Amino acid sequence: MIAYPQQQQQRKVSTLLKDTKRTTSCFEYTNEFQDHPDVKRTAPNHRDISKPYFPVFYNDVYEVNLPKGHRFPMEKYRKVREIVQQHYDIEEAKELSSKIMHQFCVSPLATWDELITTHSPEYISRFLQGDQTESELRNVGFPWSIEGVKRALSSTGGTVAAACAVCDVLLHHHSNKQEESSSINDEYYPICWSAHVAGGTHHAFYDRGEGFCIFSDIAVAANVIRQKYGSIIRKILIIDLDVHQGNGNAVLFQNRQDIVTFSLHCQGNYFSKKEISDLDIELPVGCTDETYLVTLRHWLKQIKQESQGIDFVFFQAGVDILKKDRLGKMALTAEGVKRRNKLVYDFCSEQRLPLVITMGGGYPSNNDWTPILKAHANVYIQAYEYLEDLQRKREMLLSDSH
Repeated sequence: MIAYPQQQQQRKVSTLLKDTKRTTSCFEYTNEFQDHPDVKRTAPNHRDISKPYFPVFYNDVYEVNLPKGHRFPMEKYRKVREIVQQHYDIEEAKELSSKIMHQFCVSPLATWDELITTHSPEYISRFLQGDQTESELRNVGFPWSIEGVKRALSSTGGTVAAACAVCDVLLHHHSNKQEESSSINDEYYPICWSAHVAGGTHHAFYDRGEGFCIFSDIAVAANVIRQKYGSIIRKILIIDLDVHQGNGNAVLFQNRQDIVTFSLHCQGNYFSKKEISDLDIELPVGCTDETYLVTLRHWLKQIKQESQGIDFVFFQAGVDILKKDRLGKMALTAEGVKRRNKLVYDFCSEQRLPLVITMGGGYPSNNDWTPILKAHANVYIQAYEYLEDLQRKREMLLSDSH
């Protein structure tokens, strides 16, 4: 149900981007949800170099009321975030002191300057004003509304904020190394990851959207950090493990030497033209755990050996590869998806690579949402536990060295 008449919404949306300016800190942004209870916690001191840093952004406060019977699972974002947040709180209560600096933050709305790093200004303007054709709306899959605009902007803005938060820490570590001693190596600092319980909108192109994707959050975030943090972020890898090809990102980064696109997807689940990523690997309909994991392990090893100079990784963690996914056409188990996640985390950890995790596809059946919700939540829970385990090992090593 649309909250305002179309003309009223168009007038109101023209001021949206003016109200979403952020300061240099990714935790200090202003939007109309700044007083939401979930963002009142004090942000962690990310300049404390003794612990891993893992901020988690979420945008379920921008939930859109879709028409009855719509097939997009809008409610899953809130449900997944609640599962993840509850787990983190329980785990931290078990420890005398938290081993990880983490914070749940409402996703800021992407700014105009951020969006135009990747998308056509005309396309952005038309979307913000609701000036789209029936065909365009049908391709995207959402009716236009002011709530939908905010959600699309936050879906992108949260991933940008997550990436910038990591880069701010990396920049601080880099400055410390230069100021204190050239003998300080990277192992002196814990690795830094972040996450967005949204995003992964990899079907958006320069001047159009499709498949529930309006803007490409990962592409915008990648372009923003290349521009803003170019002194430390020179080459970015996108690992896209959704059941569908990351077709939008493939086109957006064609002929870009500084952005590597890797898409592992189902060969029988294209809903539009197949595009060309830097590395496209197709798996058969009905693919099971063993085939999937052997394939992913092989290609991650190849990337590690051949793609020199990667500074940053985005992980599009769609879970529509599950057998129980309504639209996926693959047959992985919940355990198989968890093993997939670990392969990505191992890949990043072994090379001490900064990482941003986003959501992706995951379509529950009408009568049982549990498998999809658990699989999405496990992506973030595993990352937290992985960092926690790394920190325990790091503390033991530091203790032994003294």
